[in-house]
Amino acid sequence: MSEAGLFVVGKNTPLPLEDVSVKAHINGFLVGLDSTLKYSNSGADPIEVVFRFPLEESFAVVGLEAVIDGRKVKAVIREKEEARQMYHDAIASGYSAALAEEKTGDIFSISLGNLPPQKDAELHLKLAGQLPLDAEGGVRFSLPAVLKPRYTPVGSTDPLAKTEAASHHGSAPAVFSFHLEVASRGVSDVTSPTHQLSKETRGGVIKASINEGQPLDKDLVVVVQYKSPYEPKAIVENGEKGANKESMMSGPVVMLNFFPEFKSSKAACEFIFLVDRSGSMGGEFIKSARETLILFLKSIPPGCSFNIIGFGDNYESLFPSSVPYNQENLDRAIQHAERVEADLGGTELLPPLQFIFGQRLLEGLPRQVFVLTDGSVSNTEACIQEVKKNVESARCFTFGIG
Repeated sequence: MSEAGLFVVGKNTPLPLEDVSVKAHINGFLVGLDSTLKYSNSGADPIEVVFRFPLEESFAVVGLEAVIDGRKVKAVIREKEEARQMYHDAIASGYSAALAEEKTGDIFSISLGNLPPQKDAELHLKLAGQLPLDAEGGVRFSLPAVLKPRYTPVGSTDPLAKTEAASHHGSAPAVFSFHLEVASRGVSDVTSPTHQLSKETRGGVIKASINEGQPLDKDLVVVVQYKSPYEPKAIVENGEKGANKESMMSGPVVMLNFFPEFKSSKAACEFIFLVDRSGSMGGEFIKSARETLILFLKSIPPGCSFNIIGFGDNYESLFPSSVPYNQENLDRAIQHAERVEADLGGTELLPPLQFIFGQRLLEGLPRQVFVLTDGSVSNTEACIQEVKKNVESARCFTFGIG
């Protein structure tokens, strides 16, 4: 089932996305989005519709209004059952209504009620989110998936496409406008690696927009670079006008951002891969273990050392001790990984752990132990205590197979 778009309740039939406009404001590491999405019912009968979209982890819904056939419905917070009852009462009486809920798996669902024939539904959605940082200390903004109109050819099952009942032609790209404001203090540049931007600076604000006529046929990304990215930043937001004086929204709030700069450290390590080859790892499990092990082997940074140890009733080491990571040793290790089988009987994890922790540490190479297992270990507590006992000399990571 598709998870983005406007759908007919009970049929899961998508309605076409006709128009999208987005206004964004970036201040420091935060972004606010004020967007309008327009849909239409081109059929001859009224329909009950629901809008749903994945709510990305870094975003929160902070405002919602729906306009259905000219009637405005504004979201207010109620207890879940009370809200559902109010919504069903309104629908039963023939009124337009909206019910918004956050579903399992971060899916935000808005029941919009009755949409009359040949009429439009507009959603005014406000989102707030925290932006990820890049390696140079800039912030990177990417338009959330729900706000991305797309060209859709005939026969597509995309949820934002026009249905066959609405149009017998491929759907043209929805009308799209994007305007961004960035607080200019401390900003060195605003760029987009995906689209051409028109920019101007006025009154302490950098204003940017997509040049007219550019298709949104790929993700829109905007990067804001700062002159001194590692300096602490204080951001002040004024209270909301008209808010209840006793509410949290009435007064100003301050956010202090720290982005410390750490000197790069040497990445070289000693990697020991401890692979479960017991009988319970047969079939697809050992196949997955082989693929995972080969991926790890090909991802080891230069200057490291490594070894592979398989365990079951006993344990077998590919090399007597860890060897330098070079092409010759890598080729031998991959050949070994491709032949690994679940042929060592039971699942005795403690003895190989004791063997590894008893090995002499290599100078300048911190020891990292990666355990690949299906988890069929009975003496779990003893293994955990062995790892804890050696925590100062080695770090141990487990990866579940199966």
